[in-house]
This record gives sequence, C-alpha cells and structure tokens, in this order.
Amino acid sequence: MSKICGVRFGLRNLGNLVHFRHFRSLEMVKFAQRIILLWLLLMVMVSCGKKAPPVPWSSVVPKRIVDLEARSREGRVLLEWTFPKENTDKSPLTDLWEFKVLRSEGDLIGDQCRGCGEKTKVVFESKLDRKGEDKGKRMSLLFEDVEPRKVYVYQVVTLNRRGYSSAPSNPVTVFWDYPPHATRTVVAERGDKRVDLSWEPVVEAIGYNIYRKLEGEEFPIQPINREVLTVTQYTDLSVENEKRYVYSVRAVKRVVKTDVEGKGTVSPPTTPTDLIPPMFPLELVAIPLRDGMELNWKRNRESDLLGYYVYRRKPGEKEFKRLNPTPLTKETYLDKEVQIGQDYEYAVSAVDNSVHQNESPLSEEVRVKYIY
Repeated sequence: MSKICGVRFGLRNLGNLVHFRHFRSLEMVKFAQRIILLWLLLMVMVSCGKKAPPVPWSSVVPKRIVDLEARSREGRVLLEWTFPKENTDKSPLTDLWEFKVLRSEGDLIGDQCRGCGEKTKVVFESKLDRKGEDKGKRMSLLFEDVEPRKVYVYQVVTLNRRGYSSAPSNPVTVFWDYPPHATRTVVAERGDKRVDLSWEPVVEAIGYNIYRKLEGEEFPIQPINREVLTVTQYTDLSVENEKRYVYSVRAVKRVVKTDVEGKGTVSPPTTPTDLIPPMFPLELVAIPLRDGMELNWKRNRESDLLGYYVYRRKPGEKEFKRLNPTPLTKETYLDKEVQIGQDYEYAVSAVDNSVHQNESPLSEEVRVKYIY
C-alpha cells in the first residue's frame, strides 16, 4: 500500500485493473500503462486540493474615498467626491447602498482651530440608486449650516447593502467666516463671439469668480475661470452668437486657507452678435460685351462671407440702385439691361452670413460707356 496526500492506493489491486496478458502487443501494454498513470495523477489532484477559509462579509466593504474636495459657493460649502467602483478586495462593488457625511467642528481662534476633531457626527445621509448606477459617479453636495469664526472638518463613508461601512474618506478642512460683500453692477458688452464684462472692486476681496448660463437655465457649480481673477474685467470668448447669456460675478475672500465666495451680482441678458461687416471688394472692372456689361472684382478673404451686391446708376442720378436681389456667390456679374452709348457707374459691396447680414461700404466706383 502507498499513501499520497492522504489517499491510499492499492497498487497491486490497481495493476489488476488491467491484465497485461489480455493485450497481444507491446503497444497495447503501453496504452494501458498511460491510463493507469493518468488515473493516479487525477486522484492526487483531487485529494491534494485545499479549500481556503471563508472570507467574512464584514471584510468585503467599499473602497475608501480619496478625492473628497471642499469649496465655497455663494456663502455655502460645496463637497465633491467620486463614489468607489470596487471593494477593498478589488472585487466589483455591486451593492453600493448608502453614504454618510461626517463632520466635526471647532472655533477659529486666530488662524488655528480649537476643538476640531473632538466630536464627529453625521450631518447628512442618503440611500443610493438600487440599480448600482451611482458607483463611479461624481457627487456634489451643498451645506448652508455654517457659521462665522468656525472650522469644519468633513469626511464621507459609503455602505453596502449589508450595512458594512468603508473607511472614512480623506478629511477636508474648511475655515469659515463672514463672506465678502456682493459686487456692484456688472456691465456686459456684446461683440462678435465675445462678451466683455466689467464691475467695481470689493474692498475685502482677493479676487472674483465668473459664472455663466443661458437665459432660463441655472448657474453651474463651477466658474468659467480656472483661477480666481485678480482684476475687475473679463472677456468671455467661449460663447456663440445670437444666444442670450447671463453672468454672475462673485467676490472671493481668503479665510486662513479657505477661499470664501460671496453672493453673486447678476448681469442683464447679453446676446453676442456679429456687427462687423466685411471689407469692401477691391479691383472692380467693367468690360462692355455683346450681351451686356460684364463686371469683375477680387474675392474677399473673410471666412464668414456670404456674397456680393452689385449697384448701378446713371450720370445725374443721386443714388445707386441694387441690381441683384440675393447675394452673388461669384466675383462676376453681367448687366444685360444696358443701352449703347449710355454711361454707367458701378460699385460692389460684400455681405457676411451673420443673422444681420452685415454689408460692407461700396467699393470704388467705375464709370464706363457701353459701346460695343
């Protein structure tokens, strides 16, 4: 008898499973030996496998949030973070169920906090989407219950369906005091794909944030400026013509290490538009032909060019008369309504494709007698 990994094998009995004398050739004997060897290996693999001890459910929890951020928005505290996608054992997080916001607070004495971290309590909690669509999403939450001369420390935890909690997120500290005063009247001047903003300075402000929305919408959480502005004017070049925009300018005050943002001053609705006409066409020439008077000129280079208008008048007439009702797309025109021996004066203008179809001044005039 032999023992491998706790399983005893009767090799003699095993050998009797296949009687070599029943085989008439050496090849068949070798085949039988291979069968026996494979059977032995299979038994060894089955008997040697060891099962790991079961993992307790309490150890399979959501990963810790590590990107918690805190900002000030119009006298409130904005928290932002990303929900985890995995558990601590790197398995997919399929049962994200709830989150809680923890906060401790202390008194702001000078630039230090007295009492921070001593008492932590839950200030907000909420159930999440049962379909699991919240995992990996960015979360934003505003807190208005903040007081001057206070310091707040925030953390977030998530819980799975069984009620087991993640470790607390990275802590963020907010130093709080009275927000700065609102800015005065905001002036917004429209231009071609631009809006120029200006406002009066706020004495206690270190800078300003600018927010933009379309009329009828809500202001976004994030300003359009990446860094706090230290000047009292701003040019917004990321707008589209013929859309009505509204802006909010908010002063920012530094409290120890926190930029506290005050209430915003809203601008009147502003619609950027193209009011700049193209340049007038150059090098206009008139050539009498059998079929009429042919006009040619040099093409304009403006990217928003729509076309051209051709004008004509006879000597003694005060005003030019436009000959084509719609803009020409080519730099040529044949005036067929001419009379032999008659003098004519011609001019051409360019027009753009804006809503207003801005038209350039007339080109230099050319005077030609039609004789063919």
